[in-house]
Amino acid sequence: MYTSVLAIHSWLRWITLILAAAATVNAFRPHTGRVSPLPGRWWDTLLMLAVDLQVLFGVLLYFGLSPFTRVAMQDIGATLRTPAMRFWAIEHAAGMIAAVVLVRMGRVLAMNASSPESARQRRLICFAIATVLMIAVIPWPGLANGRPLFRGL
Repeated sequence: MYTSVLAIHSWLRWITLILAAAATVNAFRPHTGRVSPLPGRWWDTLLMLAVDLQVLFGVLLYFGLSPFTRVAMQDIGATLRTPAMRFWAIEHAAGMIAAVVLVRMGRVLAMNASSPESARQRRLICFAIATVLMIAVIPWPGLANGRPLFRGL
């Protein structure tokens, strides 16, 4: 089951990254004066859905299936001293949680903005930071904690 969930989590990252980039680019779009205060809000919704699915599979891995986090939770002190274990136990999880919060925050702040320009700016800033954060804490191949770009199912 671990390998299946890990493969889904790995492949879903591409959908999430594409949607994060699309939502960020969409936030550049100026308001055209239509009824909707958030032009292209479907990109936001799809991004939030993808991020939520990533979190679901990530939590399954983190709290139950991953041998890395099982070992990491046995001795937190040793985990913090070991860069590879610290990445999986703390850095990856914290970075992705921060990205999820930023995506949600961008949408909520935009919906409660006083002007269309303010809504656009809020979405743009939050989505851009979330996208950069996601890219920063993904275990890219070639890095110390690197993983394959595409895992087999």
